[in-house]
Amino acid sequence: MDKQTGISSLKSRIISLPIRAAGQIMKYAFSILVIAALSFMPGGISHAQTETTDPPPSGQSKIKWLDALDVKVIEEGNQRTHFLRHNVELRQDSTFFFADSSVLRQNLLYSAGDVIIVRGDSLNIFGDTLNYNGDLRYGYLTGEAFIEQGNSVLYSNFLEYDAANNKAFYRRGAVLTDGEFQLTSRAGDYDLNTERILFRDSVHILGDDFSLRTESLEYDAKSSIAYFIAPTLIRQGDVTIYTEGGKYNLLTGDAVFFDNPQYKKNGELARADTMIYNDRDESLLLIDSVFYQKESRTITSERLFYDNQKEEVIITGNAVVKEEAREIRSEEIIYDLQSGQFHTVGRSIVSEENYEIEADSMYYGETDGHGYARGRVIWRDKKSGMRVESEETVFSDSTGSVKAYGGRPLVSYPSDTDTMFLTADTIYSRNFITEGDTQRITQAYYNVKIFRSDFQAVCDSLAHLERDSLFRMMDNPIIWMDTTQLTGDTIDAYLADGNISSTFIRQNAMVVTSPDSVFFNQMKGREITARFDDGNLSRVDLDGNAEALYFPLDESDAYIGVNKSESSRIRLDLKDNAVTDIRFYGSPSSSLTPMHKAREDQFKLEGFRWDVQRRPRSLQDLLEIPGQESILYRSGQQNFIEFSAPEPVPGSR
Repeated sequence: MDKQTGISSLKSRIISLPIRAAGQIMKYAFSILVIAALSFMPGGISHAQTETTDPPPSGQSKIKWLDALDVKVIEEGNQRTHFLRHNVELRQDSTFFFADSSVLRQNLLYSAGDVIIVRGDSLNIFGDTLNYNGDLRYGYLTGEAFIEQGNSVLYSNFLEYDAANNKAFYRRGAVLTDGEFQLTSRAGDYDLNTERILFRDSVHILGDDFSLRTESLEYDAKSSIAYFIAPTLIRQGDVTIYTEGGKYNLLTGDAVFFDNPQYKKNGELARADTMIYNDRDESLLLIDSVFYQKESRTITSERLFYDNQKEEVIITGNAVVKEEAREIRSEEIIYDLQSGQFHTVGRSIVSEENYEIEADSMYYGETDGHGYARGRVIWRDKKSGMRVESEETVFSDSTGSVKAYGGRPLVSYPSDTDTMFLTADTIYSRNFITEGDTQRITQAYYNVKIFRSDFQAVCDSLAHLERDSLFRMMDNPIIWMDTTQLTGDTIDAYLADGNISSTFIRQNAMVVTSPDSVFFNQMKGREITARFDDGNLSRVDLDGNAEALYFPLDESDAYIGVNKSESSRIRLDLKDNAVTDIRFYGSPSSSLTPMHKAREDQFKLEGFRWDVQRRPRSLQDLLEIPGQESILYRSGQQNFIEFSAPEPVPGSR
């Protein structure tokens, strides 16, 4: 390579050098000083000890000068000194030296003025002066010294060049330029074979809106990849990253961080065992021991993928998202950080201030406050303990509502004594606000069944008012309590401590009790109020076309006969399913027929039925799906229940 061509080519790419020599090198008047210096150095230039390499073995190859415009040779005894000037060219094996002036004596070379060392097709080393020991193949470059290899250039005012191992060293500071980036440090070791550089002491990488600081760093000039081997701080735009290990590609912007990496951006904080950043789509992957925080929102998981463009995160492995009163747990959560919208994959739990929901997968839209859950869904009211289980559920934050369907949705009402279970085709529960007061209303429709150890019920639709402890059963309702059966068009059942305390039956109302399922005490009226004591029927008030048919007992508990009474209103008191007192209001009529004279048709009131075949006997009976015919028959009906405020239980008369 021609010396002038190399310098001209380099200067066309470099406007100003970042490191300047302290003084101007004299290009020509140096011969006497050099000779004197060489004379006082018996071994010539000694190889300086470095932290990274032992002194190389002495080489046998001699430095040969190839060309110069002005040559002067001085011989002193057996020593010959060459003084070379203007377009000097020398060679040692495959290494070429170019300079304005050189002195060569006993394989010791001193050059000054536009010094160039060329090795191969891609390595050029420049300097103002060169002291080089050809035996040791080791030299020093001073002044404006720099190494050009590939697309990178390393500048320093003092370079050590180890030709034997093809390495360079600096101890007084250097700057490496690679594209738009500058890398600086106080010391460094440059392996010219692999083009890897170890930067040490006050390392700084500077680029367009990019800054990196550390104490040690390895840099691959071929790939433009920086390898972190010490605590490192990176700033790019509004992003700050701390790491103690990893790598960063200066060309693509891609990076891998490990050993305590931390990420900060506009109030966001992230930590993980490993972070992988893709600059093309501005995505960040966090792996193991993941922690993310933005304002009141925190995320922990085994893995997190952050799409900065979409403001979306995909969280997997023991994923937990907390934001104010809400907590989301799942194997996988896809979360929109901007809108708060999310959906989950795998068994998931969402806990809010007033409720908790668990399912195989969930979707939630923050803007409309509605969510959808699917697969073994469990919704629980934290205040009352009410629990709704189904295959699919739609829920809402704004109304606190939950609509459960699919399979046989199951509602559980726990109490201190027992748990009541309720099933239906669809369950709909919400908070109802009236005059500043809030209570939960639950509606169940189509094929409703209720089971509790001390009472059971069926109906076609039902409404439950939590505050009033009222269950309103509609469309052919039946309630069973031990040996008592209640029927009518509509039944309002009031509960106290989980037990039915009273019922109010409208239209076609009938109460039936039987101690032996052979003879049945029957009470009928347009409306009936029945009261219970510890689950046992204790009083019945019949109102409107009241009829009572019962079987009185003698002292030996034998049936006396069948008693039928009619009046506008009747009150009966009972104990152990036997009538102990009866009162009539209006114009009563009553007759007693002895058992041996009574006909079979006298044993039943009109409309009597004993519907024990429909009575649920266990929780499993509730979960059986009704026949397809029943579902098809009701498919065109509305899926909600309208009801007015509950009427008070009539008082004693």
